[in-house]
Amino acid sequence: MNIRKNILFSLTALTFICLLSFCSGSSGNSNRSSITDPNDMIASVSPVYGKTTTQGTTQDLRFSLNAEVEIDSAVLSIDSRRIARIDTSGYTYKIGKNHPTGRLVYKITTYKDTLSDNRSGEFTVLAAPPVLYGHTVVKVYPHDANAYTQGLLWHDGHLYESTGLEGQSSLRKVDLQRGTSIQKIDLDEHYFGEGLALLDNKLYQLTWQNNKGFIYDLETFKKLDEFDYNGEGWGLTSDGRHIYMSDGSENIYVLDPETLKRLRTIQVCTDNSLVNYINEMEWINGEIWANVYTTNTIIRIDPQTGAVTGVIDMSGLLQESDITPTTDVLNGIAYDEKTKRIFVTGKNWNKLFEIKVHPQPTTESQD
Repeated sequence: MNIRKNILFSLTALTFICLLSFCSGSSGNSNRSSITDPNDMIASVSPVYGKTTTQGTTQDLRFSLNAEVEIDSAVLSIDSRRIARIDTSGYTYKIGKNHPTGRLVYKITTYKDTLSDNRSGEFTVLAAPPVLYGHTVVKVYPHDANAYTQGLLWHDGHLYESTGLEGQSSLRKVDLQRGTSIQKIDLDEHYFGEGLALLDNKLYQLTWQNNKGFIYDLETFKKLDEFDYNGEGWGLTSDGRHIYMSDGSENIYVLDPETLKRLRTIQVCTDNSLVNYINEMEWINGEIWANVYTTNTIIRIDPQTGAVTGVIDMSGLLQESDITPTTDVLNGIAYDEKTKRIFVTGKNWNKLFEIKVHPQPTTESQD
């Protein structure tokens, strides 16, 4: 064999050997490092959805890789906040007793060379069991049965009320003893009035589905400004610094009073589930008290975590003789901070009630 044929034979043999090696996948490392589709990395994450845990416990978060995939690293994030590096043995996320309640979305991101892959899952943090309360009626006052109460508050000796329904919506200053309006403006007929809050001598009023809110001077009811928001408007209250808004879901939004932009979201939870239909609200001694629409229930909410710390049974306020075809559900909570009086009423109710609440006896104390 001459030199030229020997060179050609050697090149041919080398090419054949390389092809065999590539087709047989004899080099596992070369196959694992040749990832071209980032979706090839993560096979699954756990939990995906539907998992619940409780304040003061832990939640295990795990992921698995597709077969024959190697990665350089993986990172766990929860609600867009980086938590830790993680591997397939998992990560135990600690949930303190004051951890916010509600759905948590987590994401696991894997990296290999210049590629990355990520998968998300979720779990829900529930609250500890709430205290159950009953109520006692201290005094009964008249209330305008034509007032479809959507927002209620107390200030400087008077009630302030927002009423709803198209063509009947209004803002009112109400005399407690008579139940009559001593100052009132009507909204344009296409607006459906909703929640009401007071902050810095200004009244803030929502509308239901118009995505529009109004700001009034407390003394004159002169409209000072308007603001827009996404979604529906239900309830409003204030802690003296911020405004809190509900939209009929389990969410309460903390708003900047200057811009009315959302600063954070509170998800309201009991020990069993998220609580939908959060309606009219009132700030009482560092808590949010809220009507749950269509029920005879007021819930007490920790504004830092969203946990329902108390459930108040408000059934039995109205007598049969008070109920007419237009009488609707419980709605409206007002608090007189100076005298510690709590007032409640409802949509088209003919009465307003001053109440006190008290813990209900537990099963153990009854035995």
